[in-house]
Amino acid sequence: RATMGWEQAAAGFREIPKGKTAAKIWLNPAVYPIFGVLGAASFVCGGYLFKYFTGHADIAFSKSVRMDHNHQGCTDARVAAHNSRFGMREINKRSFNVFPFSWSSKDAIIEAHRSDQ
Repeated sequence: RATMGWEQAAAGFREIPKGKTAAKIWLNPAVYPIFGVLGAASFVCGGYLFKYFTGHADIAFSKSVRMDHNHQGCTDARVAAHNSRFGMREINKRSFNVFPFSWSSKDAIIEAHRSDQ
């Protein structure tokens, strides 16, 4: 009884059919939203990593800063960047709409449910 090895099974297999390019196979208008989401996620992740490594008070690239026994908070700009939380500390304190979602701030919810009005 003979078994077929992977070399014989893949001998006549063409990865890209004749007359087609890789772009014709992989690019389809149906997958554009996936590429958009991947691009947006990469941008957010890259932005956060850039903010983290350039603004964190514990990360020191300079040898003179690393030699200092207490370099926490030496640079006010780095401390402010580290405490900014990528802008998300302020956005939850105001109401906004991004169709089809609606976000109400905590203060707006409290005002809507007050019993003394």
